Amino acid sequence: MGVLKIIVRVLSYICYAIIGVYALICAPMITGAKPVVVLSGSMRPTFEVGTIIYYKAVPQEELTQDSIITYQMGDELVTHRIKRIENGEYITQGDANNTEDGRPVSYSMVQGKVGGLAIPILGYGVQFINSNMWVFLIIVAILVAEFLLSNIKSDKISVSEKGRGHEEE
Repeated sequence: MGVLKIIVRVLSYICYAIIGVYALICAPMITGAKPVVVLSGSMRPTFEVGTIIYYKAVPQEELTQDSIITYQMGDELVTHRIKRIENGEYITQGDANNTEDGRPVSYSMVQGKVGGLAIPILGYGVQFINSNMWVFLIIVAILVAEFLLSNIKSDKISVSEKGRGHEEE
């Protein structure tokens, strides 16, 4: 059982590291910022695919030309730059795109303005874990196994302990 304990302990350290990284990714949420993973290259080179960016709801007055916003387009969140404002609506375009987006964005569609905090690469892992519930279940199973293995008492009594016990009788 010694090897099993070592394997489970190492795996549990990896699980704790994953949980710690998730906690750090979620920490800005205390200020009202919401994380989102960049899934396409439309904002290159500003944001590479796999980058975690944060957006925060702001008053309409804070949205100006060149602001980067995250907005709801159907079932998806889109993060693009405001190229110009016309009739109170935002004309947006991805930094890597040659043309403006086909549909203007109203303020009611805007989820927030993207701030300066961006964490490259980690979005790949977050996206993988979020879209594969079995990963979460494996993490829980490893941590439960680690807890159980660390709290199991050995039933074996050494020969010297048996001998001492008989001498006292």
